Amino acid sequence: MFSFVARQAIFDANMNTVGYELLFRDSMTNRFPDVSPEYATAQIIVEQFLGAPLGRLKEYSAIFVNFPYELLVQGMAETLPKDRVIVEILETAEPTPLLLDTVKKLSAHGFRIALDDFGLGDSWNAFLPYINIIKFDVRVNTPEEISAFINGKAHLLKETVFLAEKVETQQEYECFRQMGCTLFQGHFFSKPVIHSANKLIQNQEITLKLMKEVNTDTPDFGKIEALLKQDLALSFKIMRYAQNIVFNARGIKNFRSQSLKDIIFYLGTNELRRFVLVSCLTSVNKVRTGDIYHQSLIRAKFCELASAHSISRHSADDAFIVGLFSQLDSIFEMPMADLVSQIDISASVMMALKEKKGPLYPYLQLIELYENHNWEEVSALGHRLGFNRSMVAELIKAATKWTDSIPCNTA
Repeated sequence: MFSFVARQAIFDANMNTVGYELLFRDSMTNRFPDVSPEYATAQIIVEQFLGAPLGRLKEYSAIFVNFPYELLVQGMAETLPKDRVIVEILETAEPTPLLLDTVKKLSAHGFRIALDDFGLGDSWNAFLPYINIIKFDVRVNTPEEISAFINGKAHLLKETVFLAEKVETQQEYECFRQMGCTLFQGHFFSKPVIHSANKLIQNQEITLKLMKEVNTDTPDFGKIEALLKQDLALSFKIMRYAQNIVFNARGIKNFRSQSLKDIIFYLGTNELRRFVLVSCLTSVNKVRTGDIYHQSLIRAKFCELASAHSISRHSADDAFIVGLFSQLDSIFEMPMADLVSQIDISASVMMALKEKKGPLYPYLQLIELYENHNWEEVSALGHRLGFNRSMVAELIKAATKWTDSIPCNTA
């Protein structure tokens, strides 16, 4: 299963690429599909920032993401990494007091904000001190109109960067460069280019149960943890989500949580509901999750059970995550090291997944040996952990039974 996005490059006055605008697509057809702006932005958030590793975006120095009014005032921009994303206020947004409060809050938290294709009158004056980039649509406004706006609002635009978009000719580029624009976007420089990537598929029934539980009057965090542990995609996404929230709230880039339980309690009810809104409502699908998801869940439960029964008694929660995320590199076709650096996991989980060593790795190694029918090595490693081969088989059986009890997506 793939996600699709069109990337249009943004250039400086010397024709150097300084960023990209992400444009939602639902196939390799390079046009905006017949969906609402809210759906398109939510899909961009989920597929490009929560469900796909940022390692795919290393070449970006800045990423422009369009936000319609409703998603802005709901706080959805806060779920993205503020050091990478420029929040672009969509042209359909109205300059209401509620939106102004939202923009002030984003600015105070360190987000960069762009104003796109807006009316050149006075209705946005109160916003201008908090705007970092203004995008002028050169197909809508004439050079004279844009120049008059820049000169007339100079007292409000002292630190503002100007971007000319939809530039199609050398003459237009020269015109707006002389006017003071230092960023440029348009077909003269680069047309949008579609990229596809593997994406995680959520279990539809688990997703719906999570939506229901999170939106009760008093959500049961234990039930929420149990639901998250039944779905690889949701577990990965909430860890990415938590890392963004921690970074935006506290400026901590390398936050490491010990378990899904820790993340749930850290986020709290309101953030969990926002996670569900942005992730779950846009991701319900009828695609059957594949064998690799099923195997990952078996591994997760086995590692959890094995840790709990082992003579060393390491963290069962951490052992579960080791098994659950053990095949992310195969799913995304990316190095494990690039993946685990972008999720909230403990040092021991990191060591097991990235370096294949440490106190938790033997549990994963044991089930991998079992899957490959390496019986002598199963016996030897099991003995070191305090198991005989029959006990390993019983734990595998219990893990498989637990996994098989999870409702599957229908085809």
